[in-house]
Amino acid sequence: MLNIWGRISSINVRKVVWCAQELRLDFQRTEAGGKFGVVQTPEYLALNPNAMVPTIDDGEGAERVTLWESNVIVRYLCAKHSHGSLYPSELPARFDAERWMD
Repeated sequence: MLNIWGRISSINVRKVVWCAQELRLDFQRTEAGGKFGVVQTPEYLALNPNAMVPTIDDGEGAERVTLWESNVIVRYLCAKHSHGSLYPSELPARFDAERWMD
């Protein structure tokens, strides 16, 4: 299951949550950052040594993917779950979408 770490008051966390919702993914969000703390714990630092939100933890075992940085997370989710729609196959369209993200 996809776990999104971060407080919803963070615009970067909201961006990742919005993407997951658009893709109709099952996910769980764990409050982290700001008043929730968590980001300085050894467990969180093992996921994201930058101690910032958002971070995702997706999958299990050898297939487990852990990422931080909201734009990278959005690109990953779209590439994994929406190739051809939110993540266009044709390079000009894909990079037009990426230009808007950056």
